Amino acid sequence: MNPLYEIGSEFHIESAEGSCDLPAYLTEEAAGAGYGITFLRCGRDSLGYIADDICLLRGGKGETGSGGKSEPERLRIFMPALCCDSMILPFSVRGYEVVFFRVKEDLTIDTDHLLGLIGGAAEDADEGPIGGAAGDASPVVLVMDYYGLTPVEDAKRRIREAYPDAVIIEDVTHRVPDAKAFLKRCVKADYYIGSIRKWMGVPDGAFVMQKGPGHAIESAGDTDFTTLRLKALKEKKEYLDSADRPKELKDHFRGLLSDAEDSLDDGREPYAISQTSLNLLKSVDLSGMSRARHENFIALKSHLMEDKYFGELFDILNPDAPVPDTPFMLPVVMHIDRIREKAQGAAGRSITRDRFETKLASRGVYAPVLWPIDAVAAEACPAAAYFAQNMLAFYIDHRYTTEHMRHAADMFCEELDVLMW
Repeated sequence: MNPLYEIGSEFHIESAEGSCDLPAYLTEEAAGAGYGITFLRCGRDSLGYIADDICLLRGGKGETGSGGKSEPERLRIFMPALCCDSMILPFSVRGYEVVFFRVKEDLTIDTDHLLGLIGGAAEDADEGPIGGAAGDASPVVLVMDYYGLTPVEDAKRRIREAYPDAVIIEDVTHRVPDAKAFLKRCVKADYYIGSIRKWMGVPDGAFVMQKGPGHAIESAGDTDFTTLRLKALKEKKEYLDSADRPKELKDHFRGLLSDAEDSLDDGREPYAISQTSLNLLKSVDLSGMSRARHENFIALKSHLMEDKYFGELFDILNPDAPVPDTPFMLPVVMHIDRIREKAQGAAGRSITRDRFETKLASRGVYAPVLWPIDAVAAEACPAAAYFAQNMLAFYIDHRYTTEHMRHAADMFCEELDVLMW
């Protein structure tokens, strides 16, 4: 029996009905703030583009970058411990040394620790310096406002004050439609990177905003990644429109999506965005998207906070933070150890976050794990490891209504209640 609703997972191809030319909007906002903009295939390619750009500005090319030249100086990048391989690999394959800095229990940056790492002074109480970082006069630092709920402005200010020549990369993937807001912040980043395809039904799409002139992208045209994703998004549309929603079709488009991700090459050769996506992005209902996401975020948050287990067995990340203008997802932090301790039955006493995610999926609610983190990062930052093992992210996007949000909350609370008995 199919679930009443299917909420979450990958987007499908939607008919173009909006009035916003998103690439033009982002280009205009970037130019108004003094930035150039480059549209690329995905976030991984965008980070690879930035890694190459920094190498070029410092007189060389990464060890395995598209230029194939050796790098004249050893480059290092400081990254938050809570990030995934697709953020790390575009730098590591070019020979960057990746040093992880800690995040706090609210997922804001532990700026004291970061600055200590940059200066070579941060020491773990038991094991000495974390990451082996030496002093760095012009450090490369990547920061991220998770879900629009963990501001990075103060951290950027302190980095700039301590290291005026620092290169700050801000990942705004969770804030893409709110370009006006993130570009008007007092402390400017040197680069902004955002993945567009995480927000809507397009086969590919991301951007880099840069202060400097940037450099040309040598690779363009449709790749296996774009072709496979386009086919998958069309098949998902067919699946959603069918009365019986055949499992065979679902399995097929999910396989295509997996194959598409596997086709990426860790950002070694950044590709430009496809013409297919550019055409789709010319007619985005940006205001409708923002309105629906805002309403859905508030509705789901409210329903979850009414549950008897809220605050004990699960929490919402920074529930008192202002609701973003255009929310990305709603992050829920489960307390798996507490659930195991209080559960009466074997299922509850052995539950993991991943098993709970599977239970929700069987009810038609897909709440993915966004960051399975690096083992070194997990060891360096217990808070990041906790989030990686306990957090789920709920879709609240414009495909859904507040009624869908009530249903998602009901499924979550019912499954949690079952575990306790």
